[in-house]
Amino acid sequence: MRLLIVEDEPGIALVIEDVAIDAGFEITGIAGNMSEALELGSEADIAIIDVRLGDGLTGPSIARALFSGFGLGVVYFTLNPGLIENPEGRAKPASPERIVDALSMAAKNARTHRVASRSTFH
Repeated sequence: MRLLIVEDEPGIALVIEDVAIDAGFEITGIAGNMSEALELGSEADIAIIDVRLGDGLTGPSIARALFSGFGLGVVYFTLNPGLIENPEGRAKPASPERIVDALSMAAKNARTHRVASRSTFH
């Protein structure tokens, strides 16, 4: 499963990257803002997104754009879950195990969504 990391703090992004690679995810890129995330969105299956980036509270907008434009599954990564408009999303998994659990759930949901989408076209 291909993962896009949307995080503007390089140290945190690298930790997420290491954890995800160890869990078998392929990293398609690290984006620090909305334009970078949208540029890389077509290459990924799921994204882990910080809610508050250097360009402001853009995480929810990025999530909507990645889902609607590319069908990506989303994991939110934040210390402020009240900022997330979709209460079903996962909030800032703090340990490597929680990161992997959240990414695995998003990957499973993305696979299910793709199978359902394909079956409507046949």
